[in-house]
Amino acid sequence: MHRPALRLLVPIAVAVAGLGLASSCRPHPKVPGWVQSAPEDSVLSFSGGAGWMLTQPDIQNLLDGEPEASRALDLFLQKARINPHTETGRLTLHLLAGPGPVQGKGLGQILIQLDQFQDPKALLAALAGAFPQEGQLRLNGRDWPLYVILDLDSPKGSVHIRAASDERGQLWIGDLSALQRLASRKSLATRPDAAGAAAWINAKAPFQGYFQPEALLGGLLRGRLPETSTLRDLPKGLDALFWSIAPGASPGQPSQFELAIGGSAEGITQIAPWLQRLVALVSAVQPAPGAAPPELMQEKRRVGLRATLTDAQLKLVMEKLGQPMLSFRPVPPA
Repeated sequence: MHRPALRLLVPIAVAVAGLGLASSCRPHPKVPGWVQSAPEDSVLSFSGGAGWMLTQPDIQNLLDGEPEASRALDLFLQKARINPHTETGRLTLHLLAGPGPVQGKGLGQILIQLDQFQDPKALLAALAGAFPQEGQLRLNGRDWPLYVILDLDSPKGSVHIRAASDERGQLWIGDLSALQRLASRKSLATRPDAAGAAAWINAKAPFQGYFQPEALLGGLLRGRLPETSTLRDLPKGLDALFWSIAPGASPGQPSQFELAIGGSAEGITQIAPWLQRLVALVSAVQPAPGAAPPELMQEKRRVGLRATLTDAQLKLVMEKLGQPMLSFRPVPPA
């Protein structure tokens, strides 16, 4: 069985970045937990409820491009006896910046983060009971056991996939080199502009994401964006773009979407026309009954939007961005 992939991260980050197009923006006081722990050199992240991430039919096959990640995650979930239909934890995928242009180069550039699970102690016990320990990883000034998930040779070279926990009970899975980078770097939340933007999305939303515009547009996305993509017009000086989606309680009910961008004062000033075009795009579609009109919140180094969007509005924006339509709805229990 395949799980969500690195290749999913780019379509979702690109598509959903344009969804914060039609509502008010009020600051949230808390930076999401996954942002507080995310490695500083992450250029793109996608975070969602584990049940949705592990069962969404539209994205299960996208991990084909990262077979090592698929195999490692499947192996861990199987041995840890995690039921994706009942699990309430969060799964986050991080793409780390490489030494050159940002490119997907296998699990060595990816970290998988598991957090907020129902019983973290049982999860760690399952990890220790199912996988052999080999060495340690120093996180936040403390040494933690490293567990061997698998070793294999691939066309990309030798892969040594390990897992480790931390003081918060989070679990990290990735190639040994990626885990070592996690241990040696600060968190994403230590970057002031990134932290400021992250504080303006809904920390409790089921679906959240981030990307670093300049790193992606200058590397991973170069030459891949359709001519109609609004991301081509993003100005320079933007450090971080965060978004969150809180779906309605049932199909047909609108979703709450929040978008926040942090960067230089000049970059934030220049982003205003881009946001206005996105607002106009969604405003052309009939809004949800009673939905508030768009409101923009702007400070010197960050800007944000909150939108109440119908499924039709989400679909339209994704089509304009040349992305597939995904159903951001929690997966019902089996």
